[in-house]
Amino acid sequence: MQLTNPNFFYLMDLNDEGHLRNVFWIDGRSRASCVYFSDVIYVDNMYLSSKYEIPLVAFVGINHHGQSVLLGCGLLAGETAESYIWLFKAWVTCTSGRSPQTIITDRCKLLQSAVQEVFPKAHHRFGLSHIMKKVPEKLGGLRNYDAIRKALLKAVYESLKVTEFEAAWGFMVQRFGVVDHEWLRSLYEDRVQWAPVYLKDTFFAGLCAAQPGDALSPFFERYVHKQTPLKEFLDRYELALQKKHKEENLADIESRTVSPILKTRCPFELQLSKVYTREIFKKFQLEVEEMYSCFSTTQLHVDGPIVIFLVKERVLGEGNRREIRDYEVLYNRTAGEVRCICSCLNFYGYLCRHALCVLNFNGVEEIPSKYILSRWKKDYKRLYIPDHGSSNVDATDRVLWFNQLFKSALQVVEEGVISLDHCKVALQALEESLNRVHDVEGKRE
Repeated sequence: MQLTNPNFFYLMDLNDEGHLRNVFWIDGRSRASCVYFSDVIYVDNMYLSSKYEIPLVAFVGINHHGQSVLLGCGLLAGETAESYIWLFKAWVTCTSGRSPQTIITDRCKLLQSAVQEVFPKAHHRFGLSHIMKKVPEKLGGLRNYDAIRKALLKAVYESLKVTEFEAAWGFMVQRFGVVDHEWLRSLYEDRVQWAPVYLKDTFFAGLCAAQPGDALSPFFERYVHKQTPLKEFLDRYELALQKKHKEENLADIESRTVSPILKTRCPFELQLSKVYTREIFKKFQLEVEEMYSCFSTTQLHVDGPIVIFLVKERVLGEGNRREIRDYEVLYNRTAGEVRCICSCLNFYGYLCRHALCVLNFNGVEEIPSKYILSRWKKDYKRLYIPDHGSSNVDATDRVLWFNQLFKSALQVVEEGVISLDHCKVALQALEESLNRVHDVEGKRE
């Protein structure tokens, strides 16, 4: 792989007898994605923990279209803290010391200790969809299972305040006599790492699964099954990457060339239709449309420039009945800051219908730039050049050379795919650069 793609990176972990223990690898395209999309990472260890034929662990991120993107892979000899620590350190080596802002993993003590050691500054959170998938297995044998499940879902997904969650959980375990249920008790002890009501200050970029139906899908879903052998996986790995790259390229072209259809006269919709990628705009557009289900915006409390508003929304409840729910939104008139109790901005990366209602109520016609995240912009990869510290090229660090060269070349590639004329100019520039590099080699000889 490295012969065909010089930016392919791998590390191998050998034991004292020289036998292969663990492997980490990342192809060139995934390394480029790390530059842009490694702020939030999901560590998918399903294939390892569920005892698949291949002991695979995948690093997965979210790109500017909301699509999953591969950020590295590992094969581990065993599910141990030592193996996970080695794997995480290998990823850090490849990315020149980059640390994610948020890491999402399965609820696993081994992963917890490994993340704590290698990424001490990252917010480590447990994937809620994984936890909720285990509910039938862990609670299915209980009397009143349906009622318990319903109470659990209500506590997890409908609590807007910590006090509400605590009260709902307490009611559930008391009412159904499951105070001493081991799984529920351990789940409650870990609540600050998985329950949405505790995670409102953590940025997830849409990887949070904070609503029923949200899920963290395995990157190699439909490509790998329990009995897939290693040799077959390597072929499927290439197929999966090709498919994902094609999807991203098509989404890039569509976002740049097709103007979305507006559904309202709201200025916020028009504003972000020019900025966001097509898929992210669709999600934001739904928030704009749902502003009309918010029928009341009133002041609750005023403290100088800071006002707390109460926004009432008709939401679809049980049995398709509409029920009214209250959302508190803090608005600072002087600083132009808005924050909703639902924390859609941190969970999904864009403002919610409640915050939009408050901005609209206060005569604001444009969403402040601080709430328009660069990572969702259609030209994000062309405009954003990350700074990895010093621009001086280290005399010995070949990994750093790769990263710095790739970062620069990537800008040429991103511009080159805009049109045929751009492509011709980019190819000519790359050929000229290659000839100049060859000239340097010739002078040495």
